[in-house]
Amino acid sequence: MIDLVIRGGRLVDGSGGEITTGDVGVDEGRLVHVGGPCPLAARRVFEADGALVTPGFVDVHTHYDAQLHWDPLVSPSSEHGVTTVVVGNCGLGLAPARPQDRPVLERLLGGVEDIPQASIEAGLEWGWEDFPDYLDALASSPRAVEVGALVGHAALRIHALGAERAFGEKANEDDLNAMCESLRRALSAGALGFSTSRSRLDRDSTGRPTPSCFADDREDRALARTLAGTGRGVYQLAFRGSAGDDPDAFEEEILRMGDLARSTGLPVTFGLAQLDAAPDLWRRAYEIAEDVRRDGAQLRPQTLGRSQSVLVGLETVHPFAYRPSYGPLAALPLAERVQRLRDPDTKRRILSETSGPAPDHDPFSGLFDYAPERLFPIDERPDYEPGPDASLATLARKRDREPFDLLYDLILEQDGRALLLYPVANYHAGDDSDVREMIDQPSSLLGLADGGAHSGLLCDASIQTYLLTHWTRDRSRGPRFPIERIVHKLTAETADVFGLTDRGRLRPGLRADLNVIDRDALAVEPPRIVHDLPAGGRRIVQGAQGYLATFVGGTATRESGVDTGARPGGLARPAGPS
Repeated sequence: MIDLVIRGGRLVDGSGGEITTGDVGVDEGRLVHVGGPCPLAARRVFEADGALVTPGFVDVHTHYDAQLHWDPLVSPSSEHGVTTVVVGNCGLGLAPARPQDRPVLERLLGGVEDIPQASIEAGLEWGWEDFPDYLDALASSPRAVEVGALVGHAALRIHALGAERAFGEKANEDDLNAMCESLRRALSAGALGFSTSRSRLDRDSTGRPTPSCFADDREDRALARTLAGTGRGVYQLAFRGSAGDDPDAFEEEILRMGDLARSTGLPVTFGLAQLDAAPDLWRRAYEIAEDVRRDGAQLRPQTLGRSQSVLVGLETVHPFAYRPSYGPLAALPLAERVQRLRDPDTKRRILSETSGPAPDHDPFSGLFDYAPERLFPIDERPDYEPGPDASLATLARKRDREPFDLLYDLILEQDGRALLLYPVANYHAGDDSDVREMIDQPSSLLGLADGGAHSGLLCDASIQTYLLTHWTRDRSRGPRFPIERIVHKLTAETADVFGLTDRGRLRPGLRADLNVIDRDALAVEPPRIVHDLPAGGRRIVQGAQGYLATFVGGTATRESGVDTGARPGGLARPAGPS
C-alpha cells in the first residue's frame, strides 16, 4: 500500500521528452512509479482524467527572504505551481547577522527590493546569527514550498567588516579570511551557492549603495575561489549596468562573468533584459555565453520570458503623485482619496499642474509623464505583450480625450484599485519575438520572477502560469514552444543548475513535487493590491486558474485552487549529480 496514485494523467516529465499517458505513484514523499498503469494499491487515488502532470516548478530568483518568516504560503508563487524557491539572490540575505547588524540588513533588503520597512521590522523574528543556524531555522519552519538559500555577499561583508566599514572600505586580510570561512561553513551546511551585486543602483532605504559594490577584485576572487574549492554551488550576481544605467560597462561585465565561469568551473548566472537604453546588447551577452558553453563552462543569463512591467495605479505609482494639489491627498485612506479626486475642481487643478521635485529614492517619479503610448489598461486576461492599438495614447485618440485626462479617470476605477501596465524592459511595441529568442537560447535560464520583492510596483511571480499559457497555447503573433520545452525549463533545468537534482523530473526515487493542471482552464488572473503584510503593508498579488492540485513531497498543498492547510515544505539542499 503506497500513499498516493495520480491516475490517468498526461505526463510532462521535465526532461523535455514527449508527453506520455499513465499513472504516478508516490510513497513517503518520493516517486515510486511513473508511466503506465500503477499496479500498487494506494491510500489515496487522485483522478487526473487526462490533465497534465508535471514536476513542481523550481523558481531560482526570488526575494522572499523576509516574507518566508510570516507567510507560510509563500504567496503568490505557490499559487502558480512553484514548489521550490531560492532566496539570497543579488547579494542580499539575512545571515550571517550579529544582533546589532540586523537593522542594517533589514534596511538593505527593504531598500533594494522595495519591501515596506515597517513590514520587515514587524514581521521578521530573528533567531540565528551564523548561516548554518539560519538554514536550521528555514528547515524547521513549516511552509507550503521548499526553500533553498544562497549566501549573500552583503551580509558576509557586514559580518566581517562591521556595519560602518562594510559600506565603503576595502577588506583587509583578516576580513577576507573571515568572509571566506563564513562562506565555507554556509556551503558545508547546505547553502546552494553565493550571490553578489556590482550595481550601484542597489541601495538601502537610506540611499547607500549595497556593501558588495565596495568589494575590490581581490575580495571577489577570494570568495569565488572559496566557492570553487567546494566543487559545487552556483554564483549569482547583479552586474554593473544591468538596468541600462551604464551601457558602456555591459560587455566588460559579461566577459568578466564568463571568465569567472571558466575559472571556477561552476555555473554563473545573472539577470538579463532587453533595455531601451541599449536594445540590442542582450544579443552580445548570449554570444559570450555561447562561447563559454563551447569551452565547457556555464554562463547562464536569466530571462523573465515576458515584458518586465511596472503596475500603475493610485496605490502604486502614477504621474500625478508629485503634482502640488495631489500632495495633501496622498496620505488619505483610499476611499476618501478617491472621493476627493473625483471632485471636478480637484481634477482640473491636478491636470493643470506639472510635477514638483521627487525624492531621490523614487526612480519612477517621472517615468510616465512622457509615454502614454507605453501605458496599457489591464483586462480580465492580462496581456503582457500589448500592441500600440491597446495603449492609453490610442484609447485617448479614439475617445477624443487628452491621455492624462483619461488616465486620471482610469486609475479611479474599481474604487481606486484599477491598475495599468507600463512595460519598462523586454518590450518592443507588442512584438515579443526578441523575448522568444531569449527563451530559446541554449544558455538561457528562466528566472527573475522576483517573488517577494518590489511589492508596490510589480508582480512577476505569476510568470510560470504565463509561460505555460502564452508561449505554449495562446500566442498568435508568431511560433510557440512545445509545452514539454517550457516545463523542462521550469523544472529540471533550473533544478540542475542550482544543484537540486533530487527534484525537477518525474522519475522514480526523486521527490514527489508535482502539479496536476487543466491546460484548457489555465489562466493568469489580473494583478490586485492587498494589505496583508505585517503592519498593514501593501503588496501586489496575482492568482491563477487551472491548477487542479499541487503536491510537495507527496502532500497536497493546493487542490482546485484552494490552500489545503498542509505545510510540508522544508529546506532544499544540494543533492549531488543527477
